[in-house]
Amino acid sequence: MEGKRGIVFQSGFLKDELRKKYGRNRSSVIPSDYCYNRVNNGIEFSMESRLFIYVEKNTYEYVGESYPYTGLIYHKPKKSKSEIAVGEWINGELIYLT
Repeated sequence: MEGKRGIVFQSGFLKDELRKKYGRNRSSVIPSDYCYNRVNNGIEFSMESRLFIYVEKNTYEYVGESYPYTGLIYHKPKKSKSEIAVGEWINGELIYLT
């Protein structure tokens, strides 16, 4: 997706592309693990591992690595219907909420 900053896509598109190009199993591709505004348990959260902005269910925007993102970071605990804000990016600087 290099050079495609700003493209909005469905998770199925990314899963299909990675399957075609690299033979990755669709179920092993989890775009939310690479979002600036999402954090999942067990995933190291750093600027270098971020590529996408979560837009809505199964929909992401590609912005690339080291993007100067500003916005809240959300986590949705397992078995919960609600998300909670756990941190924030301000011009690419990560701040955890206490």
